[in-house]
Amino acid sequence: MTPQEFLNIIMVIVTVIVVAALLMVLWRAVTTHNDARRAVLSDAIFLCMAALFMCYGIYDRSAVTFEVAVYAGFFGALSTAAYARIISRGRR
Repeated sequence: MTPQEFLNIIMVIVTVIVVAALLMVLWRAVTTHNDARRAVLSDAIFLCMAALFMCYGIYDRSAVTFEVAVYAGFFGALSTAAYARIISRGRR
């Protein structure tokens, strides 16, 4: 087994796990009635999509995909701040 084949196998396993997590989070977001829980779940959906994009970036081998993933990591903090605003109802 070559290292490239091993990487492909590991990436398929990782992608399946991330997709399963994304589907569970989406199911929970649809079935919940709590706004605070939906805010947390939207943050989890964003992070799952960023992880899927990273998996794609490993296959694509382009520098642009990794830069987009870095920007997604930076902007993930914005969704966390928005969650805090929802929980506190805009109070500081």
